[in-house]
Amino acid sequence: MKLHHLIRATSALILTGAVALSSGCASIDTATQKVGGVFGSQSDTTRSATGGAILGCAGGAILAKFIGNGSDMLKGCAAGAVVGGVASVELHKHLLAEAKKTADEANAVPGVKATVSTKTVDAKNAQGQTEQTLTLDKLEMNLPASKVAAHSDDVVRVVVKATVLADQAKEPTTITVRGTTAQRAWLDTQVHNTLSANSTVKVVDEPAASPELIISPVPTVK
Repeated sequence: MKLHHLIRATSALILTGAVALSSGCASIDTATQKVGGVFGSQSDTTRSATGGAILGCAGGAILAKFIGNGSDMLKGCAAGAVVGGVASVELHKHLLAEAKKTADEANAVPGVKATVSTKTVDAKNAQGQTEQTLTLDKLEMNLPASKVAAHSDDVVRVVVKATVLADQAKEPTTITVRGTTAQRAWLDTQVHNTLSANSTVKVVDEPAASPELIISPVPTVK
């Protein structure tokens, strides 16, 4: 089923679910079980998990569609899945894909070298089963000192992109800013200006001979 058909089909269910919050958890469990059953889940547990994922994903996608453009829908789906309480495998995949895109964009800037490290974790799939999946372990960006000193727009762009990635994580993430005192002061400003007001990201400064930005550890989403 295409995403736009899924969104259209579940819009009324999502709105009904929002109203049902006043009726207690039992009503929500029943609703998610029914939705999960429609999509082929057999047991009450997997019906609830699958239903929660569908409602959460579609709900997040709808919200993203209202507040952003179509490219935000996958992010909305991932955020909605957190509310739905399942599909952490997909969240890991989404986070890793976003990190790789961020690294690709950074590597397109002359003098910048970005690398992505991965690790294998146990995570729940949409059927409520545990499976091993790759997730992001660390994103490292070595920045050219001359561009940092010049406050280059392209360096600002990749630093902002990396900061947004960290800020979207479900659990607290660390951004390590490395470099000389002057380099760290400027990079810190870019990072803090980008973080949301309620961000849980921890920013750490480390003296170093050359500027670098490190996103780690990426939290386990379960």
